[in-house]
Formats: sequence, C-alpha cells, structure tokens
Amino acid sequence: MKHKFLLSSCILAISTLVGCAGSSAKNGEDLEVPTDLPPICRDIDFSTDPEMREVCGVRKASKHNIAYKNIPQQRYLIKPAETSIVKTNGKLELRFQNSLPIDLDGPIVNDLAFSQEKRLERIKNTYDYHEITRKGAERLRIFKMGIPTDKGSKYDFCFRIPEKKGNDRTRSRAMGVNIEMMSCSEFDKIISTK
Repeated sequence: MKHKFLLSSCILAISTLVGCAGSSAKNGEDLEVPTDLPPICRDIDFSTDPEMREVCGVRKASKHNIAYKNIPQQRYLIKPAETSIVKTNGKLELRFQNSLPIDLDGPIVNDLAFSQEKRLERIKNTYDYHEITRKGAERLRIFKMGIPTDKGSKYDFCFRIPEKKGNDRTRSRAMGVNIEMMSCSEFDKIISTK
C-alpha cells in the first residue's frame, strides 16, 4: 500500500512538472510566424495582441516543429526595403524582394538573435549601391551590405546584380533575379577605379 501511494505521488509530481515545462514558452516563442507577412502585420507583437494572430496567419507551433527547431524565423533590415534575414534549421538566408535567396555563412549565423522580441527590431544595416557604365562594357551593378549583429560585431557582404540579356528577359525567367555574391576586396577595387 505504501509503495502504491509513493508511486502515484511520483507520477503526479512528474506529470505536474511536465505540464509546467510544456507551457513554459513565453514571449511568444511557441508561435509560428510566416516569413511572408504583409507589411501591416510585421510590427505587431503577437504575444500582446493575440487577436491579430488569425488575421496575419500566425499560429501556435506544433510540438513537432518546436522539438526540431525548424520554424523559420525572420528579421527585417532597414535598407533596401523589404530585405530580410531568415533562419531555418540553423542556416541563414538573405532575402531580397523579387530575387532568389542567398545563403549567409560564417560567424554571423551564431551572432544574430532570432526571437519574437527581436523580430520586431529591424537590423540597422548599411547599404552602399553603385551602378557603373563604362564605354564598350556592360552596365555593372554592385552593392555592399554591412550587417551588425546582436553581439556587437559587423559583417560585410558584397554582391553583383547580373545584367539580363536575350531569353533571360522573358517573364518566366525574370521573376527571380539571381544576385551573385562577390568578394568585398573586388568590390573595393572596382569602386576605387570608378
């Protein structure tokens, strides 16, 4: 009898702890926020405004997604407009409007924080765009982005936007611009000879 009472007490205590642990997600960490939110929904704190969740397509994350941490998380940059960094499965993607995503590698992956609170903070990045047209050469469009992190470091990434020619200008191919990464030393060299 004594053992049965002790066993039932242990089961009750464990179930209480598990129940509390399951509901410990606070500050909206258990919410699944889509990465294609309309602009009107981007600055809403869905933890304090739960009535806006359904309108904006936000839902509670399933236990499966929370367990594997594969819910996409997103933070917007200041420049250019509509640019964001998305984290999924421990990988970062830089997403520009109307272009294909670009993978970001290196220490920046661990230096940027993604949470419901940080989602509302825009990343105050720098953006240096240059369009160079030389006689007898194709137009060159390049830019450099400096992305500061939550740990105080800043990382520079440089890109080239290729010119579309011939069949690449058709609607089916022009829907996604394939922005190419380039070395920042090459970017600086081009700008210095401009």
